[in-house]
Amino acid sequence: MGKSLLLLSMNRIVLLTCLILLSASAAAQRRLVVCDVETLDPISSVSVRSSAGVEVTDSLGYFSVPDTCKSIMLSHLNYESRMLHLNEVRDTVFLVSKFLGMHEVVVFGRGKDNGLGESISKMVSLSKTDAQLLGNDPANGGNLFALIGKAIEKLISKKSSKAKRREKARYILEHY
Repeated sequence: MGKSLLLLSMNRIVLLTCLILLSASAAAQRRLVVCDVETLDPISSVSVRSSAGVEVTDSLGYFSVPDTCKSIMLSHLNYESRMLHLNEVRDTVFLVSKFLGMHEVVVFGRGKDNGLGESISKMVSLSKTDAQLLGNDPANGGNLFALIGKAIEKLISKKSSKAKRREKARYILEHY
């Protein structure tokens, strides 16, 4: 009975030693966060290269690197790449946006539309029945020739109705 008790306590000591060594190796990691220098927001999906391998930051911008690493290389599609020595870093690494130097673009329009865009959209717009008759189903690719024909037909019918209205107005004025 004495041997089994001694063996059980030895197993516990070995297990405790393993746990202490495992926690010591976990403590030998540095946890850093990568942030945008302008907005101070964390940056996700930053590639971090070190002597230990390649790691990618999580959704909150965090990554871990072993204490044995001396330097890291950070790269991201939208940010300037940066190489750092770990003795220069506390807990936050800042990256500069590639778009920081871009100037604002302002676009001004000229003149009036004169309703041209609206009249074109009215000409081309189809009722549900017309679209079904023409087979103009966008899911099937539609029938482009039928659509063009329908637009021309609407344009011609509008011109003829305008001419009829003008003639009617002229007749009324002449016979008043």
